[in-house]
Amino acid sequence: MEFLVLLLIFGFLTHRLDRRLKAQETEIAALRSRLDKALAGAVPLSAAVSAADEAAPVQAPAPLAEPPLEESAEPVFAAETAVDTPPGPPPEPAGPPPPRPGWRELEESLASRWLIWLGGGTMALAAAFFIKLSVEHGWLGPGVRVALGLLAGVGLMVGGEWLRRQPMQRAVAALRPDHVPPALTAAGLFTAFASVYGGFALFALFQPLVAFALLAALSLAGIGLSLLQGPFLAALGLLAGYVTPLLVPSDHPDAWGLFAYLLALNGAGMAVVLYRGWRWLGWGALAGAALWPLVWMIDPWSSGDALPTGLYLLLTSALFLVPAMLGVLDQGLPEPEPATGWRAALPGWIRRKRRHPADRLAMTAMWLLGLLVAAVGWSDSHGPVSLVVLALFALLALAAGRRTERIAGVAWIAALAVLLALAPWSLPYVPAGPPPLNADGQPLIVADPAGYPGEVAHFLWVSAGFAALFGIGGFALLWGARRAALWSSLSALVPLALLTLAYALVEPPETAVGWPAAALALAALLVGATTPLARHRHRPGASLGLAAFAAGATGAIALGATMTLQEAWLTVALAMQVPVLAWLERQMALRELRGVALLVAVAVLVRLAVNPWVLDYEGYGWIAYGYGLPALGFLVAARWMRTSSDGRENGRSGDDLVVMVLEAGALIFTTLMLSLGIHRWIAGSLEAAPSTLAEVALHTLSWLGLALLLAADRRWSARAVAVWGRRLLAALAAASAVFLHLLALNPLWNFEWVGEWPVVNRLLLAYGAPALLGLAYLWYDPPPTKPVRQAAPVLALLLVATNLALEIRRTFQGPVLSGYGVSDAEWYAYSVGFLLFAVLMLVAGIRFGWGWMRHAGLALVLAVVAKVFLSDMSDLEGMYRVASFLGLGVSLVGIGWLYQRLLRPPAAGTPAVPPAPAAPAAPADDLLDQRTH
Repeated sequence: MEFLVLLLIFGFLTHRLDRRLKAQETEIAALRSRLDKALAGAVPLSAAVSAADEAAPVQAPAPLAEPPLEESAEPVFAAETAVDTPPGPPPEPAGPPPPRPGWRELEESLASRWLIWLGGGTMALAAAFFIKLSVEHGWLGPGVRVALGLLAGVGLMVGGEWLRRQPMQRAVAALRPDHVPPALTAAGLFTAFASVYGGFALFALFQPLVAFALLAALSLAGIGLSLLQGPFLAALGLLAGYVTPLLVPSDHPDAWGLFAYLLALNGAGMAVVLYRGWRWLGWGALAGAALWPLVWMIDPWSSGDALPTGLYLLLTSALFLVPAMLGVLDQGLPEPEPATGWRAALPGWIRRKRRHPADRLAMTAMWLLGLLVAAVGWSDSHGPVSLVVLALFALLALAAGRRTERIAGVAWIAALAVLLALAPWSLPYVPAGPPPLNADGQPLIVADPAGYPGEVAHFLWVSAGFAALFGIGGFALLWGARRAALWSSLSALVPLALLTLAYALVEPPETAVGWPAAALALAALLVGATTPLARHRHRPGASLGLAAFAAGATGAIALGATMTLQEAWLTVALAMQVPVLAWLERQMALRELRGVALLVAVAVLVRLAVNPWVLDYEGYGWIAYGYGLPALGFLVAARWMRTSSDGRENGRSGDDLVVMVLEAGALIFTTLMLSLGIHRWIAGSLEAAPSTLAEVALHTLSWLGLALLLAADRRWSARAVAVWGRRLLAALAAASAVFLHLLALNPLWNFEWVGEWPVVNRLLLAYGAPALLGLAYLWYDPPPTKPVRQAAPVLALLLVATNLALEIRRTFQGPVLSGYGVSDAEWYAYSVGFLLFAVLMLVAGIRFGWGWMRHAGLALVLAVVAKVFLSDMSDLEGMYRVASFLGLGVSLVGIGWLYQRLLRPPAAGTPAVPPAPAAPAAPADDLLDQRTH
């Protein structure tokens, strides 16, 4: 029954295809005849089409006499043969074809594509069901079943190819993709593959080697047929090829056989990629090619497998480099995207660029295969074979990158693979024995005090060899290269990285001077390399190459300092590289060095600002030079870069992101130097938390002092870093004053000793001095918005009022404000003190025209009035009550007299003096509105 249904479906599809082909042949013939007439010059193409459409159903046109040969050389159009006929308007271009109904497109897609593939899959399932049915009923023996399956599979594959070559199918393929032949061939390939695997796994009819050979042959056949029948067969054949080693296991796996087969499969896949341009197939081949070595190194790896695995990785890397080197997938270069924001400060050779698909495939392949080459070194315990393979991989990357400089980044990939391969090298410990002594008993400093074991010496020779390979190779390849910066960076930075890795792994004794000597020698070599390159700096990329060598030299000097110095001096040595780079950029007009300076500055910032281990350093002095010298170096470097002549000559501003980072770093280092110094002085240890009002007050004063300095210095006040830096410092000081001075560490409930001296004590340090500095800062740098300007002085006045109240409390309670009782004298003193303070505020406000201070003084006077009438009347007794009311009355009368004298309106009849129009009056009610910059 199922067979009849399949037969009916196949007949229906054949009938529909035959009708469609006939209709398309008729349309093609009509279009060709109209095109021939238009090209021969009889009528225009649009007129020929309309005339043919109108005359065809009526009668056939009369045959036209052929014009003479000499007249046919110049075609005569219908518009030229008309006599006394004005030319009409040009025909309108034909519009887009009318949209086809959705159900029509769905029907065609279903009938011409999906049903065909469904039919192919159904036939493959039918073969599988038939084999299963024959097994269940015992109709056929195992050999017959497998043979029938193979015959059916081969028959479908041959039938698919035969059908593809038929004229009808060729006509279909000329108009649209033809899915019938590849569907039949794919079904046959699957059937034959399943038959062979079933004969091996279920019936043991094939030996493992025979089954492997048959499955591999079927896979390669599918890849070969894909050249004729489309990409689906290529994907199916490639997938079957990579799965075959899993389906046919072996009791004695052989790396040579496996990787030889995989290499042939990779070659076939990449040949199809090159011939047909199917880029996605290359990614599939890369996945299979990289997965199998990883699987092999995880489980069946044995000694001696490094050579076949390494050769396979090398040849496979070469295969995936071929499309990029030949440029067969894409010919045009993509337009580079302009760098914006912080990326503009980075060197051009480390910015991310758009790549061709072939280049992306090559770069990704080198990344994956480079990791596998490094893993081979790990699995082989860094034996000679794996090291040779690593060196050959590096040479291949250097040659390919120089041959096709679009993928020159593969050289850096190889360098990273070398570093990754050498990083886990297990080395014996080098003991730091006692130094040898001379005849006088003084220690001798020798280059190698303890002597290195043989394994360490072997590692050092290998590292030196790879350093020479990349250093000399990169220097030799940069001449005449378009990407000289990349080769220069490779020559300068890879040896430096290898020296750093060797120093980290060996951990030599501190008395060994050979390591810093090697770093200085490397710096000298890199400086010497700039001499021949400087003669050709007019060539493209030469300036970037000089910048790379200069960066490498400064890095080598910093590494030598690292090997010699410890703790804070190490950071100072690193920070001093920033002004050195700025000086080189200024002297050699190498703006590209700014990117290197930015990276070094970020490293120093991380080490000094977010490194928790700096709290373990001992002593006071390191805080001064550990933060002060980097701050000074950053300021000098920022000034040199900002005034660089290269930026002015080329129309570019020297004031860029790097300068801002350096200025911000200098401000951060200065702030940390002051804060850490205060904390170390008060608390005795950097690890202790701040807990006293005196320490917090010193922190607040230092922050306000820095903010005031940034606002008052005209050379820096307009800089973006100075503007935002002083605002952040002021906000930090305000938060500290509110949450710590007034609340958490208030001596009223903190019971902290505030000092014996009147006025000049810790209360003045914690409240009065911050208030004065805050007012001075607001005078120099008013807040940008009016609500903030009006509210900002409130905190300063609150601090002054708190200082006054606590000072009165200290006068009556002593240096520790821990008492709870309040005497009449103390309570009266509050009224007197705040009344005098309010009068002073009123006088100052009236004298200088500060309306905000007048209003605050009046509010404080009203508060004192309320206290006197609500509290003093009932709580005070005797002369204190009399003095309270008498003093308040005299003060109120005096305030009224002062207002009448200084703020009285003009006398009647006195003409008002009009204000000068050229000088608009500023509002007198706002101090901060009057103070502008």
